[in-house]
Amino acid sequence: MAEIVHYKEMTNPPSPSIFAVILNWNEFHHTVPCIGSLKKSSTPIHKILVLDQASEDGSGDKLMKLYNDDSQVQVILNDKNYGFSVGMNIGIQKALDLGAEFVFVLNNDTIVDEDCLSHLYNVIAGDTSAAVAGPAIMYHSNPEKLWQAGGYFNKLKMGVSVPDKGKKYSDINQNTCEVSFLTGCALLVPRKTFQIVGFFDSSLFFYGDDVDFGLRITKSGLKMLFVPAAKVWHKIDDITVDRTTPYVLYHLARSTVIVLRKNFSGIEKFYGIFLQFTLYTLFRIWQTIKGRKGLNSITSWLRGLFDGILIKVSV
Repeated sequence: MAEIVHYKEMTNPPSPSIFAVILNWNEFHHTVPCIGSLKKSSTPIHKILVLDQASEDGSGDKLMKLYNDDSQVQVILNDKNYGFSVGMNIGIQKALDLGAEFVFVLNNDTIVDEDCLSHLYNVIAGDTSAAVAGPAIMYHSNPEKLWQAGGYFNKLKMGVSVPDKGKKYSDINQNTCEVSFLTGCALLVPRKTFQIVGFFDSSLFFYGDDVDFGLRITKSGLKMLFVPAAKVWHKIDDITVDRTTPYVLYHLARSTVIVLRKNFSGIEKFYGIFLQFTLYTLFRIWQTIKGRKGLNSITSWLRGLFDGILIKVSV
């Protein structure tokens, strides 16, 4: 992990133009409470852009109807499910076109603390070399247990390590520090970062997008700041149940291989892909058995690995 450097929040930063961007796909029941929490933000959000990814349960129409007269919320209906990267990029571009100085990238199955954006903005506004700031993210069902915090890319495992994951929130260091990985679940990103680093990689349907984004930020020489004072709660439970379906495992495998091929070369790339086919495949088999999923989950994982190798990758 990068050397820890402590940061102080600005006491009276100028009022920013912050746009929040969230995606919805068949999750009206999650998206509405998420929007509700954003509307309570102590740092005002100029606009909340909600992009419905061609939901099959009528979510898009229900969101349009619910927020039809709400000037703070704009619902955009995408013509298909573009996945996270492309869907989010559409929203980010829209926010920038409308004059956003900062974009709050956010999963729809979250609840955001009212002071979250205040802490994130006050820190990032005071450091012109900061590319992104991310909050502490706890389990919604276990509000004091950390789901994600600041981390780094571990070349031994060729994957992300988050040392504070699973710890009690009150037990971690509460100072803002520099890291080299932040989850895409919740990120405050200045306009300049997209201009320098670019958007999320459109070849990644979902998963791996935040890892790739973080690696590109690190290569650019900009900073990633983890701000524990900022809090978000994520509605995620047991990954052996939620994340061992054939659909999820296919995209997780495919995206992981693409990220490794894009960002590494030579022995590091070979080593990373080798781990996916060996140790990580054994781990996915164990997860699948524990999550009581069928053989189709494992074959989907393997198919994703091969597709990740075969797809053309731009570096």
